[in-house]
Amino acid sequence: MSGGSFLNIKAPKDLLNRLDDYRLATRKPSRAEAARELLDRALKAFFEASRTEPVQPGDPDYALVRARRRQPADAFPIREIEARLARLKRARAG
Repeated sequence: MSGGSFLNIKAPKDLLNRLDDYRLATRKPSRAEAARELLDRALKAFFEASRTEPVQPGDPDYALVRARRRQPADAFPIREIEARLARLKRARAG
């Protein structure tokens, strides 16, 4: 890869050793190539896992989500957030 932006990072020696082990196991020509591949895989996995679930009519927070899309929502007290999360967990469980 000859084009693109640069990213300089400091890493502990043991992390660089693990990167070298990965580079040799996958036969990458350089640390940079191995790091690019690992970073790409990690970011894809992160965004795959963090996709939002669609909210449908009848779901407990449907009205809140619709309102939030139309206008900014006010801050909620932590107890109210915890109560909503508990309600969602109960709905999913059963």
